[in-house]
Amino acid sequence: MVLDQEDLQPASRRGLHIAFRPIYDIAVGRVFAYEAMLRSTDGEDGDDIFEQLPRAHHAELDRRVAIASVHLAMTAGLDENNARLLIPIHAAKAAAPGASLAAAAEAGRRAGLPAERLIFAVHGYGEIPGQHLADLVEGHRRAGSLTAFVGLGHDPVGFSPCVRYRPEMVRLDRELVTGIDNSWSRRLMLEELTPKLRDHGMRVIADGVESDSALRRLRSWGIFHVQGDLVAPPVAGMLPPSRITRPTANA
Repeated sequence: MVLDQEDLQPASRRGLHIAFRPIYDIAVGRVFAYEAMLRSTDGEDGDDIFEQLPRAHHAELDRRVAIASVHLAMTAGLDENNARLLIPIHAAKAAAPGASLAAAAEAGRRAGLPAERLIFAVHGYGEIPGQHLADLVEGHRRAGSLTAFVGLGHDPVGFSPCVRYRPEMVRLDRELVTGIDNSWSRRLMLEELTPKLRDHGMRVIADGVESDSALRRLRSWGIFHVQGDLVAPPVAGMLPPSRITRPTANA
């Protein structure tokens, strides 16, 4: 057996599980990565779950999620394609900067998934002390893994850490993306924000994509990595195929 049973079930008594959903690259027409998501049976996501959990358990749950994500993704067939695996870090402040990397890398070594195919998605990056955040990004980079800052939205404060610490990827807050067809202010913000991120060498992931028209708008702004109901919803223990199956033309 690859992993201990306790690591395969991050917190089974709470009904928690790992689900996966694709990040689709609309420029080349393939799944770029699968995101591992901590979920509860009540539909709560990782951020909500960590808010309800005593802080003393945060680092351990992050570690277990990292290990379980690798094991379950490989069991579900990640080794059969070239997609990366995006692993969430919800409690970066509660652990040493390389804790999730070490756990995932060891699980990957056992399962045959190299660190070069891992992306670590840092939630709440704006609340992490600067040196800790710098060490986190640099540690991932030295190992060959990528870092994504999660949740860049309307608040301009979230932009500064992105520019300063230079993760390879930034995921937009889904509230910024959802409804862009009907919101002039959201469209304007994305038109201004996207080139700034690209100029600093960061790729952008757009979550909350729900329509073909939104997809075309995002592509016209140079946003090629997308998630949302249009792509595929999260599925527990499986790697769901993308509902989009070809490159998307510009609007």
